[in-house]
Formats: sequence, structure tokens, C-alpha cells
Amino acid sequence: MLSVIDLELDSEVPIVGCELTPKMRVSLMSNTVSTADVLVSATIDGQFLRYTWYRVENDKKAIPCYVHPSEPATIQCTDCGMRKGFVAKSYHCSSKCFQDAWPSHKATHDKPKVLAEKEKETGEAIPPFCPQIWKVGESRTYTPTTEDVGYVLRLECAVICAETKKDLGRSTTISTPRVVPFPTPFPRKLVPFIRDDVTGKSEPFTVLTYNILSDTSASDKHYGYCQPWARTWTYRKHNLLQEIVGYNADVVCLQEVQNSHLDDFVAPELKNLGYDFRYQRRTSKLDGCATFFKQKRFSFVKEYCIEFDKIAQNFVNVDPLVSERLIQNNIALLVVLEFVDPSEKRQLICVANTHLEVKQDLKDVMLWHVHTLLKGMAAICNSANGIPMIMCGDFNMIPESAPHLLVILGKVDPSHQDLKVDPYGILQPLEELAHDLPLVSAYSAFWILQMDAMFAKHKMRVNSSSKEPMFTKFTKDFRGCNDYIFYTAKTLRVESLLELVEKKEVVKNKALPSPQWPSSHIALLAQFSYIPTQK
Repeated sequence: MLSVIDLELDSEVPIVGCELTPKMRVSLMSNTVSTADVLVSATIDGQFLRYTWYRVENDKKAIPCYVHPSEPATIQCTDCGMRKGFVAKSYHCSSKCFQDAWPSHKATHDKPKVLAEKEKETGEAIPPFCPQIWKVGESRTYTPTTEDVGYVLRLECAVICAETKKDLGRSTTISTPRVVPFPTPFPRKLVPFIRDDVTGKSEPFTVLTYNILSDTSASDKHYGYCQPWARTWTYRKHNLLQEIVGYNADVVCLQEVQNSHLDDFVAPELKNLGYDFRYQRRTSKLDGCATFFKQKRFSFVKEYCIEFDKIAQNFVNVDPLVSERLIQNNIALLVVLEFVDPSEKRQLICVANTHLEVKQDLKDVMLWHVHTLLKGMAAICNSANGIPMIMCGDFNMIPESAPHLLVILGKVDPSHQDLKVDPYGILQPLEELAHDLPLVSAYSAFWILQMDAMFAKHKMRVNSSSKEPMFTKFTKDFRGCNDYIFYTAKTLRVESLLELVEKKEVVKNKALPSPQWPSSHIALLAQFSYIPTQK
């Protein structure tokens, strides 16, 4: 006979909207163990597994407050606690809650007398209070709803005879803690810049960049301060999607997108909202960069991929150690798009999306990666008659480092501290460490553009020296700026920026990720318009 050896759930806390699918091991007739389901459509020796989910009013493992079911009970009425059976109305989350409920609660103390008199009159025993139970699901997977908040969920798995439809043996049962509501994403607004010059202003478009933290990276080793259930992809994917969809960006550049998650969740969900996309997996990694764009705003023209490891192979003949040092599994995805606007002449734009992951002590390697990316972008720009360029992603470079200065200044001061790390002469000759793209950091607009007093808070969230955000990544070990949106200032201008986050909003969660913040990074978003061509 089939038998269920064990049954468990991945998530320790059930959350509204996040599906629950139990893991299990089943002993088969042949004395083998399987983790596969046994369906009624594919029985084994005439037997299958039946699942039943229940919503339970309460459970000894998780007792909610009767008045505020989303809060755990901390006190119980002493008189009620001395009775036989369980009295749901006796549990409260605080002394104040109990005091407020006392006028109505004290009436329940007379209930046992009424029941005793009724029992004496009828001669029938009246059972003590029992928790109410509702059947809510009959499949292996169940997704909690708002009606489940504050309640315990119970799953029963039974072996059923296909012929008689009767239970064979004892059911295996597991219960969850109380269901909690889905956290509301932290609200962030688009901050517009008021300009006097609106001549020839084009229809603006928005670009979002966001490192969504892959499931393989969300380990206990790096993010042990975050509750395990809040790190699971099952939970975070819903929170991420809700946040990304809420920004409604025309172009969405995501990093650390696992290829499996792209196929079964990210791409289908965004495609349903009218996005097309291009994806490039990082070399020898399970994740990569995905660039989505609204088909009603843009049509796809061409894509380029910079695989830094392949370029590093060119150094093998010079010195194999140099090639080995440069190989870091990094890529950049460059997508050329055409604006969908039949009323205007053809307008192209190139969006670069990258994730550069290099150890902090390999400063020469990081600078080589950034310079290589800039050379690739410059080649596209020059071949397309000065096409507008946007470069964004998780660069893992800090403001005012040599790579950052190379981007915004076009060169690096030879005396910069970072240039002292170059054991193999990768960066030589230094005079070639330059580019001619007029790149500007979008978020520097918070500091550079004149704003009135009501915008002072936004300026406070930008570093006065680097003009970059105080932080875009906030973990236990690192709190600083790693993510950027750069653009060619001769062809584009910033119209609006997504507001930055105050430190206190993150500190209350200790660090990122957290139940409210699904990634270790925060999203950046800029709204651009084209600068009219001077005739």
C-alpha cells in the first residue's frame, strides 16, 4: 500500500497570494521512495493521493487575537481559561485590547449557566466550543486568500482506493502558522523637473533598472538577517512583480534574472502587459540580464552582446594569467530600439544593460570591464550617426572610483589611487583609457538642477561630492551606490526621476531584502525626452 513518509512546506509563514506546495516522500509498493505526486489519473496499484486544505479558526501552535486576528494573542481571560474546552473570545493581543472588549466579553461568562440549564431540560449533552473549520482547497497546491488572514491552514494528505474512493489507513496532516497579509510595497513617486525650455519637446519615455536578486544568491550566508520565508522566490516574485508593474516603465532593465524564472514567471507576466524582451545569460552563471520594452512604444531593431570572458581570451597569447584574471563571467546586453511614432522621422535609441561582478581588490579588472563596455557603446553610437545611448545596471562600482570617473569624465586622472592596482599592465597605456561619449548620471539631476525648498529632501538623499544616490544597495555588509543610469546628455535630457529612499525607511527593516523589500537593491527610474536636433 502507498504511504506518505513525510510532508512539509517550504515557507514557514503562509502569505496571501503566495502559493503553498508541500514537499513529500511517498513509500511505494516496491519498497522504493518517491517524491512524485500520485494522481487519480495515474494511480499506482489502484491507489492515489488526495489533498484537502482547511482554514481553521485556531490552533494551539498559532492562536490569533479574537478582536484583531492578524495579531498573535498574548493574554487570555483567566475565568475562560479555567473552563473545559477552548473559548476563542478569551484571547487578546494586549491588555488594552482586552479592556476595550470587556463590556461585550463579560457576557460570555453567563453562557455556561445557560448551557447547563438547557442540557438539564433537554437531556442532551451540549459539546464544548470547538474551532470552526472550512474546506478551502482540494489540490496539492493552495494559494492563501485575504479571507485566510489570521487563520491557520491545515493540509490532510490521504491514500485513497481508486475503486472504492475510501481512505486507506491514517491521513498525514500538517498545519501552518496563521496566514499574514501580503506586505504593501514602499510607495515611491516620480519627481518631475520644471524647465523653462519646452521647445520641440518629444514624448517622454521611462527607463527602469533593477537588480532583483536571484534565488541562487539569496542565501542564508549573505542574507541571514532576513526571515527565511521572505527570501524565498515563491514570496519575492510576487512582491517584485507588483513593484515593477507599478512603475509602468517603457523600458525595464533587470539584472540577476535566473533563466528558469524568466521562462516560468517574469517573461510570461510582463508579456501579458505588452512587453517584448531580450535576454542574455551571464557566462557560467544561472542568471543574466533581461531588457523588456513596451511594444506600443518601441520596436526591436538589433541586439549586441558583450561577453567579457571571450574578449579576455585575446590575452592568452600575451599572458595566460592575465586572461584568467579578467574572466569574471560578466556580460552586457545592448538593445537598439526604434520609437513607434509614425508622425516623426525615424528615431533610434540604444539601451545597455549590464551586471558587473568583480571582487573589490581587482580594481584593474573592474576598470577594464567598464572601459570595454564603453568602447562597445561608442562603436555603436558612431556607426549610427550619434544614436542616443543609455547605460544602466548593477556595476558594483562606487562613486568617484576610477571606473565611475571614467564613465562621466571620459578619462581618469593618472594619479588616481585605483590605478596603482595593475600588476599585469592591463590598463596600459593610460592615455588610451578614455572615451568620447557625453555620459551623465541621471540621478545627478537632483543636485545639478535648480529646485525649490520642497525638493530639498530629494537633494539630501544624494551625495554632495559624487552627485550620486547615497545608496542603491543596503545590506548588512555594504551600504552604498552600485546601480546607475547614465545617458548621453547631447541627445537626451532628464524630465523626472523616481524618488530615492530615506535610510530610516530601510533601517526599520534592518537591511535589504526584507518582507517589504524583495531585493538587496532598490530600483532606479528616469524619464527622458529627446533634445531637438539643431539645424
